[in-house]
Amino acid sequence: MKTKIAVHWQYGAATHSGWFRTTNEDRSLLRMGTTAAGMPYAAAALADGIGGVGDGRTASETAMLAVKQWLDERLPQLLEDKHPIERVESSLQGLFRAIHRLLLERGTETGTTLGTTLTVLFLMDETFLIAHVGDCRIYYIPWRGGLKRLTKDHSWVSEQMRRGRMTRSQARTHPKRHVLVQTLGVRVEPSVYIRRGMYTPRSVFLFSSDGFHDRFTDLKLSELLKSAREPDRDLQELADELLDKALDRQAEDNISLMLISPMTRTCTDWVRWTRRLMNVHRQVKKLLELIPVYLRK
Repeated sequence: MKTKIAVHWQYGAATHSGWFRTTNEDRSLLRMGTTAAGMPYAAAALADGIGGVGDGRTASETAMLAVKQWLDERLPQLLEDKHPIERVESSLQGLFRAIHRLLLERGTETGTTLGTTLTVLFLMDETFLIAHVGDCRIYYIPWRGGLKRLTKDHSWVSEQMRRGRMTRSQARTHPKRHVLVQTLGVRVEPSVYIRRGMYTPRSVFLFSSDGFHDRFTDLKLSELLKSAREPDRDLQELADELLDKALDRQAEDNISLMLISPMTRTCTDWVRWTRRLMNVHRQVKKLLELIPVYLRK
């Protein structure tokens, strides 16, 4: 497939139902654009419907349609604010709560359970923002340094690990490794995991559902993603390769993954550097003007 580039971003995406599923209950979305002031941004979302307790496909589709509506109608207004990242964070938390209530209402109307995970990644001005419920993951591969996991799984085994009751190797094979303790649309309103941080050009974000990352350790993923930072690396080609490797490992669940890489510095960053250079130029000019004075003394 051809390299996929959207001016400031390179990206790739792949999905598959898995060897033992007849339907794919994962739903994903990727949006790239610019603000009215010309600032580039990207937003990605991934929902993994919970099919074991109800209609997972309808749940993930409902969540993704709500995210799309938010991107279309709400995000452009938020990006006009003086502090857009803070506004987006607050609005995303409200969006997650609204989706949870919507799924509960529709589940009651249809007499079924509509449960899904949901993870949203927003990128702008070299700042990333994550809103997350469930066990999809976002990994970050900086331009220099190793693989970092940016999300925490809302699963029973992850809670046991955090409490020191289970090792990572035990969690990978435990019968309850797919049991979630927080989802949208099931029982009580979940606590939305929020994380903010900085990213750099030519770094890479990996977004995946559990059907993909359950097939690999973090160490193996790090090895597979070494080529992601190469300047000429085709991220769509890499996404297809990663999907094939997960299928080679007999992936049972639905698989979804996205790779996103910022290609250039933002306008704001260039303005910052320009201002710094101008300040240095003014200081050097002042020093040069003082030299004749000191020489006369």
